[in-house]
Amino acid sequence: MELGGGSVVPVPLSVPVLLRLAAMATELEALTAEVESGGLDHLDDGGLLAFWQEFEGFRNRMPVVEHRVVRDAGSRDLAGRYCQPSVARLMAQTLRIPAGEAARRARAAEQLGGGVSMLGEPQAPARPALAAAQRSGQVGPEQVEVVLRGLAKVDVRGFDPVAIAAGEELLTGYAATFGPKDLQVCVDRFVDTLDPDGSRPDEELQADRRFFELRAQRDGSWRGEFRLTGTAGAKLAAVLGPLARPRVSLVTTAGGRRVEEPDPRPYPQRMHDALEEICDRLLRAGSATEWGGVPATVIVTIDEESLRSRTGGGTTTGGGRLSTAAVLGLAGQAEVVPAVLDDAGAVLTLGRRRRIASRDQTLALVARDRGCSFPGCDRPPEWCERHHIRAWIDGGLTDLDNLTLLCAYHHHHFAARGWTCRLNPDRLPEWVPPRHVDRHQKPIIDRRILAAGLREEPHAAAA
Repeated sequence: MELGGGSVVPVPLSVPVLLRLAAMATELEALTAEVESGGLDHLDDGGLLAFWQEFEGFRNRMPVVEHRVVRDAGSRDLAGRYCQPSVARLMAQTLRIPAGEAARRARAAEQLGGGVSMLGEPQAPARPALAAAQRSGQVGPEQVEVVLRGLAKVDVRGFDPVAIAAGEELLTGYAATFGPKDLQVCVDRFVDTLDPDGSRPDEELQADRRFFELRAQRDGSWRGEFRLTGTAGAKLAAVLGPLARPRVSLVTTAGGRRVEEPDPRPYPQRMHDALEEICDRLLRAGSATEWGGVPATVIVTIDEESLRSRTGGGTTTGGGRLSTAAVLGLAGQAEVVPAVLDDAGAVLTLGRRRRIASRDQTLALVARDRGCSFPGCDRPPEWCERHHIRAWIDGGLTDLDNLTLLCAYHHHHFAARGWTCRLNPDRLPEWVPPRHVDRHQKPIIDRRILAAGLREEPHAAAA
């Protein structure tokens, strides 16, 4: 399989779901041929309209299949397998659809596709009434999107879940009656009724309702809820807004053409990534605008054997547990201070070794890599981290020939996705894809690096 358009790994046609798909394709070809040969001429006006409506109902039911595809892709971490940050990004790349459309489909699948519990038991969709209406063909993707966006505005802490469920039933009925434009009016009225203070906020009411909660989950992720005052929200939006703007990436098609690929991340994911980048900046030593510094101190205790064998984990000062992989991820941009303790926990020796690239080394990396060196990534150097090609813990040196710039996403995910980096004979970083991406594992050099030298690289393909 190739991202951005290419061959797909063949699957045996004896698989029942593929047989069904092939049969549906055959029937669709037969229907198309019948219509094109004048089959509609045998219908009167009422019959033609009935056929049209029935066909639209068939079209409306199609996303039900995709909802399960999206769910299974998420549970298998298919996006991660192809080193994509999200299922929506994978969808945009492989199906060659606009980023906004991919985000809409992913959002609909999350709300209407149901799920599976930790015990493997099926779970009902988050929006059961809307899901049932789409399954029956009464509502289309556009109506689904209008209703989901409206419910998302009020399905938060502080609102009655019973009222939200009743609102879903009401709006689903409207969706089966009205087109997207008129439906939007109905949704807006429902939101205004449920949240009358939303359009004319009262400062005292805002202050009383303000809260911010953040909770660690068992899988290592974090969940939270918040309601900000107008001033706090405006400040946060001003900080995150510029960083959350959609990015346009340059990708290479199967034919070798360079085309612009819109940012497939939906707005909530872009805001999340912007917040993380702000945190990265604030954690660096010095001011938040100095990107070449060292992060603030994060103290984790871990024994040397666990660190070297990459097993077990460490403990933070707050008592939380981090896997060794997570500790190494934190150490990727931090000074490492080895300490030798006696059996009672007293410090016997304390050393300090250079782990972070110097400012001059970082500037040299910027001049060479021009930003994230991962093929096709357009992240500028200001938002990149310094990566040891041979891990420092494995004896890798903090030298230019062992360093490259990577954005936070690729720095934290490339190894798990099977990619490796090395320097070619011209001392430029090149990336070797895993076999499931390219069975020949042809090395790739990012085009920005090649363009900086005003030459084509004979040793590797460009991306």
